[in-house]
Amino acid sequence: MKDVVQHYWAVHVQAFVQNGTVSTKEFLCNEDKTSTTVVPITPTTLPSPTPTTTPAQKEKPEIGSYSVNNTNGTCLMASMGLQLNVTQDKVVTVININPNTTDFTGSCHSQTALLRLNSSNINYLDFVFAVKNENRFYLKEVNVSMYLVNGSVFSTANNNLSYWDAPLGSSYMCNKEQTISVSGAFQINTFYLRVQPFNVKEGKYSTAQECSLDDDTILIPIIVGAGLSGLIIVIVIAYLIGRRKSYAGYQTLSRLQCR
Repeated sequence: MKDVVQHYWAVHVQAFVQNGTVSTKEFLCNEDKTSTTVVPITPTTLPSPTPTTTPAQKEKPEIGSYSVNNTNGTCLMASMGLQLNVTQDKVVTVININPNTTDFTGSCHSQTALLRLNSSNINYLDFVFAVKNENRFYLKEVNVSMYLVNGSVFSTANNNLSYWDAPLGSSYMCNKEQTISVSGAFQINTFYLRVQPFNVKEGKYSTAQECSLDDDTILIPIIVGAGLSGLIIVIVIAYLIGRRKSYAGYQTLSRLQCR
């Protein structure tokens, strides 16, 4: 790159190898041609390639607690583990947010609420909530600007999201891992999420609206429906078998009477 200079020494390389044996012919660089000592090259057999291993999965982030205050006290509460995924040139960078080194601010209004996180490598990570239909809230917008490992600045925004939908006066909760797709190059994974951006009372969460990933009660109607369907099928089969036997016995009795 612009200000990067790489220095090499003791280089011995062969890019194309036949039959696993290093060639005895060599091409010397100009710096070595001025040297009086030439190290002889001994043919060696290359070792078998080591099988590549799958990199270990990124560990889950720590759970952080965040809040925003106004003149009336706490107006926004959130607790969650955050994992940022940035894709550039088909390379994915995964960053876990450390709540111990992350600052947070925000603001609350009648129709919108903002939670902003920032740290040494994150200029800002904004979560913007909004009210819809006068009785529900949802995550409407995410904005981010951050430094990557290579020193470049990554920025993106999306103000047309629809996540974390719940009634006003309640909180939204999702314990399992959930993915927020902000753009094709940026996603956020949340863990053990709970958030309430409006109508916080006495600094405590209200009754939670659980996400579908956590809601196991949906299995109950499915199981009951399957059981009832199986019972109906058994009854129908038993009824048909019973009718067939009754019909066969009636025919026999009729023939006996005719005789």
